[in-house]
Formats: sequence, structure tokens, C-alpha cells
Amino acid sequence: MLDQVEPRLSKNLPPGHYAFSSLASERELTALASGNLAAADHFSRLAMDILQAAIKDGKQGAQFLPTLLGRQSKLELKLGQVDQAAKDAAKQLSMAQSSFEPGQYSSNLGYAYLNVGMALQAQGKADAARLAFGYATKHFESALGPNHPDTRNAVQLARMDA
Repeated sequence: MLDQVEPRLSKNLPPGHYAFSSLASERELTALASGNLAAADHFSRLAMDILQAAIKDGKQGAQFLPTLLGRQSKLELKLGQVDQAAKDAAKQLSMAQSSFEPGQYSSNLGYAYLNVGMALQAQGKADAARLAFGYATKHFESALGPNHPDTRNAVQLARMDA
């Protein structure tokens, strides 16, 4: 399907449009789902390069950066790049927090906290990870509801023993 989308994007959008970053990011997810970490890493870097170039050129796309950072952090954990995953997750959270008022709940914040928790857990920081998972739970419960699979996952992770 992605192969069918790309020519349409190329026909209708200028080179460097952030939609091409989104396409590369979707290819990353497809490669990751098939277990091809090398291809996933390639498409993750390509997506980030395209998006950063679009942003630098004053074009749209900055709103997609936290999503890319979150996806990149998850991939970095699978690649064993724990410290980089933690940095990217922290940046994702910071960017997501700047988009919302304090006390406002959002699934975007929930996913950012979840990614931070996963990175902290991989670093062996169990208490800090559980705290992040707890924040993810609060955001998911409010934004997605208590029965959503991501909410239930965050609840389970927040209750894990060290």
C-alpha cells in the first residue's frame, strides 16, 4: 500500500514535504513489525532527516516531531541503544508537555510518559519507570478510557515490581 501512496505524494506535493517523512515513518513501522531492525532503523533516520529539513526550511511538520521521537525511542530500545532511547523519549515528553496546559489530559502525553517509562525501565531505574507509567495511566484513563488496551498496559507496568 505504501508503494501506491508514494507516487501520488510525489505527484501532488513538493519535494521535501513533511508527508514524505510520515511515509518513511510508516515504512519504519512495517519493517519493525516484520522484525527487520536494520530497515526500521534506516527508515526511522530517513523520516527524521526529511522532517528536520522541512522544519528548518520553514515548512510545516513540526507537530509530527514528538511522534517520530517516540517511534525512534521504541526502536532504539529494540536496538539496545538505551541511553539514546531515554534522550529521545525525554525530548518527546518535553515537546508534548509544551503543547498542553498543566492538568490537561491527552493520549499524546500518555504515550510520551509510556516511552519515558520504557526507557527508564531499560536503564534499570524501576521506581522512576513506575512513576512514569503511573502518569501514562492517568492520561490514558482520561483520554482513552479505563478499558483501552494502552490504559490497561500502563496500569500493569505501573504495578510491576522492581
